[in-house]
Amino acid sequence: MSHYFFNQPLYVVWEVTHKCNALCIHCYSNAGPDVVTDELSTVEALDVIDQLAHMGVFILGFSGGEALLRPDWRDLLSHAVAKSLRVTVGTNGRTLTPDVVHDLKTIGVHNVTVSLDGASSEVHEKIRGQQGLFQSALEGIQRLVAAGVPVTVGFTPTALNYRHGRQVVALAERLGVKKANLSTYVPTGRGGLDIALSDHQLKWVLEEWIEMKRSYAGRMKILWHDCRVALLVEPTASSKYIGCGAGVVTCRITVDGKVTPCVSLPLPAGDLRRFSFSRIWNESDILWRIRDRNNIVSGNCSKCEHKMICGGCRALSLAYYGDAFNGDSYCWIKADETPQDFGISNSKEDTA
Repeated sequence: MSHYFFNQPLYVVWEVTHKCNALCIHCYSNAGPDVVTDELSTVEALDVIDQLAHMGVFILGFSGGEALLRPDWRDLLSHAVAKSLRVTVGTNGRTLTPDVVHDLKTIGVHNVTVSLDGASSEVHEKIRGQQGLFQSALEGIQRLVAAGVPVTVGFTPTALNYRHGRQVVALAERLGVKKANLSTYVPTGRGGLDIALSDHQLKWVLEEWIEMKRSYAGRMKILWHDCRVALLVEPTASSKYIGCGAGVVTCRITVDGKVTPCVSLPLPAGDLRRFSFSRIWNESDILWRIRDRNNIVSGNCSKCEHKMICGGCRALSLAYYGDAFNGDSYCWIKADETPQDFGISNSKEDTA
């Protein structure tokens, strides 16, 4: 099979604002306190929600920046829930005041993901760029748990913190959290190559999270977003994976209404100020090219026997080679040019 296609994405991530109260070194959207962007208006945003609901999108994730800094976030979330979308929110936790948590509970959000990049303030705040943010995240998580709002702790491994994942998961369990999720770091946006993992470091991280999935079974759900996981699980389980889900099961809506294949792959597939979401999803040339893995014609992914259950990360391909249809520098199965070959130093490793 060369094409993967669903009539609608399972999961849409929407950057509703680039305004943020942190300045994270790995931010894919270049968000920050002083960022000014051309956000979709409330009227435009409500129309987008209607379109997604009509298409049958299952999960709508509100992201940023800090999504809860957008003044009309209550209107947008309430409308999405009323349209039977499963609504999630990503946050660094500082906005999770008692009143905000109460409103999230009342609106009926499905899940709130709070980012923790370390189990201590030293590690977390070196990456997040704001003092006091670690304590704010912990307090926000505790308020969500107490209110009965489902919480996921999100962890993004970089050269600064990749050995801290187990400590983060243990802290999440102590706080009463029932899910922890790993998202692979891609050097895009503000994030640079200097904090990227090597192929073997990423393999180590994924193996650790797969082991934690077993050891935490029945207590916490351990999740991950990485196309290469099928290469680590038992062969009988690998066939259920489709690998890179960009433009297949997921996509991103940018703050100004552009659609891209995923949050880390800044290739414009269409503009919601000009075309409907349905038209973009069904007719965009870039989305159809991404879906057909026969278009991967160079690099280590092009001739790999695992192409249909992995496909390599197209965002990494673009970040390292300037071409979304090249190889995957994080791959340990068929080594291509590794991060070190691009002049990346791991001198910052675990310095936080």
